[in-house]
Amino acid sequence: MVLTLNVRYPIATTETHTDNDRELLSLLHQEDRQAFDLIFRKYWQELYDFAYIKTHDTDVAEEIVQELFVSFWEKRRTLQIGSLRSYLFVSVKNRVIDYYRRTTHDRLDTVTELASVDYPMFLDELEAAIQGAIAQLPEKTQKIFRMKKFEDKTTREISEYLAIPERTVEYHYTQATHTLKALLANFLSLLLGYFSSGTI
Repeated sequence: MVLTLNVRYPIATTETHTDNDRELLSLLHQEDRQAFDLIFRKYWQELYDFAYIKTHDTDVAEEIVQELFVSFWEKRRTLQIGSLRSYLFVSVKNRVIDYYRRTTHDRLDTVTELASVDYPMFLDELEAAIQGAIAQLPEKTQKIFRMKKFEDKTTREISEYLAIPERTVEYHYTQATHTLKALLANFLSLLLGYFSSGTI
């Protein structure tokens, strides 16, 4: 079944006996598309507002909520949910976290590329800022970040070299990128602003 979502203009629902979340979930398990539509209409606006508050981007917030509902429909037969409301909001929260993980990596890569190709005068300052921020990380986190980012090692290679689980490698790398984003926020904002202004 093709799933079509009207994400721009969700229609407010009228109160019916199926508005109870447990009943809606029960109907959803029975392939009831109307139950899905009711859940979508009931929660879309709240979830969108929540995602927007976290991302400050209308397109990103809409995409996050739309992808959530697509996934929700695809998993309708196997969903084991206690509280529908909690499940949906936690799912949005997790997708927001994933969004920031991706954009953190992309932003660091973009700034490094711009500085090295178009603005070599900033290389020394950028390198000093990055190295200074990395130096504030715990020793193991530093090592994992350097191996993954600067030595281009895979998660598996780092895991085998350090004799630690791959999940531990990913945890330390994620912690490193979050910390570096916070430590380098001002520097990166100034640098990106300088680039976008076209000033030389």
